[in-house]
Amino acid sequence: MGAARPLNAQVVSIPIGLVEPHPKLMLRFSYDVASLAALIRSAVDEITPNGQLEPGWVVPREDGKEGYHVYIGMRRYKALTLLYKETGDERFARFNAYVDTKDRPLLELFVRARKENEDAKGERQGLSLLEQVFGLYRIRDSVSTEKLDGELKREFEVAGKLSEEKVRKLFQVEIAAHFRFRLAHLERLCAIGDERGFYQSAACAAGFGVEVEQMDSAVERTDAAYSLDWFKRLFPEFKEPEKGPAMAQYSPVTVPAGAGGQQTGTPTQQQPLEVHEEDAIIVACPACGGENMLLLSLKAEVTRLPADPRGARATATPDAVIRCEYRCNSCPKEFYVFLEPMEGRSYAADASLSPKFREPKDAVRAVDLRVDPKENVWQKVVEGKVVGTMGPQRRQEAGA
Repeated sequence: MGAARPLNAQVVSIPIGLVEPHPKLMLRFSYDVASLAALIRSAVDEITPNGQLEPGWVVPREDGKEGYHVYIGMRRYKALTLLYKETGDERFARFNAYVDTKDRPLLELFVRARKENEDAKGERQGLSLLEQVFGLYRIRDSVSTEKLDGELKREFEVAGKLSEEKVRKLFQVEIAAHFRFRLAHLERLCAIGDERGFYQSAACAAGFGVEVEQMDSAVERTDAAYSLDWFKRLFPEFKEPEKGPAMAQYSPVTVPAGAGGQQTGTPTQQQPLEVHEEDAIIVACPACGGENMLLLSLKAEVTRLPADPRGARATATPDAVIRCEYRCNSCPKEFYVFLEPMEGRSYAADASLSPKFREPKDAVRAVDLRVDPKENVWQKVVEGKVVGTMGPQRRQEAGA
């Protein structure tokens, strides 16, 4: 679903110097268009001299100056701008677009831009939920809530409760954890007034793949965020609290039973949890996003023998990338996992539907697992605390 094409509308070739990004509808946090520019450059032919396969959409500038603001096709516009700057080729100095009327409300333009990116294909790249919330945040002053309903209304309400700084920080958390927040995640986070608790809960949800229905667990065990390699880097202002021997904590599994067998909220000294599998690597299926658990047993060493038989030997662990074929627990679809052991419990990991070799770059940290016999599910354990469960499927969706 894209923006509705007006009847008898014609694509206009506009000098790129007369086009600028719409100041309120730059929805993405970053525009890395190098790969798109290469695609456009390869598509140049007599029919499409500038290589732009799909036209964008522009509106006349509101300030009355000559020119247009692009609100659909922003990445295409930036890719052409990059090509023209790098090559000086006049073919890339034109932007093909439909010209829209300038009296359309910002909310309508936002909805059209979002729909245009729902089907990520060709030169398009889908918007994440956070980018949609960010877009609503930027136009919030011009939107009447009476015109909103359903999921769009929920997204707008979340946008009104978050600052631009928080939205950008959540985006950094997504990148570090290779995770996508869902709408219900954000709604639960918005109920947290304390800034430290907000970011720690967000980090736990993303870093340990906490499902929406388990968000209360992530909120209660926020100190587990400090076990994530990237948390201290993103939030250096939040120092890890000292753990005294008398510190009382809530049990990570259940709270003590009170009179009548009912659970109470009485703090108790945490008991060590039994771990059934150590150092499990969680990898998301590239087809559905479902979580898959892997155990890697790899002990390889290279020893250099000295020229002098009585000399000292030198032993080192070689760099090695392991590729294995795996059937997803959720789809089920076969995919390939590429793993490279790093220091300690850290790994570089990547998953692909193609068996072609690729250098894994995503940093993941192994977790311990225990079995919850009551629910018959795996639980993730970090520093003696349950931080989430392995559901039958976790899709990296933008919606709730």
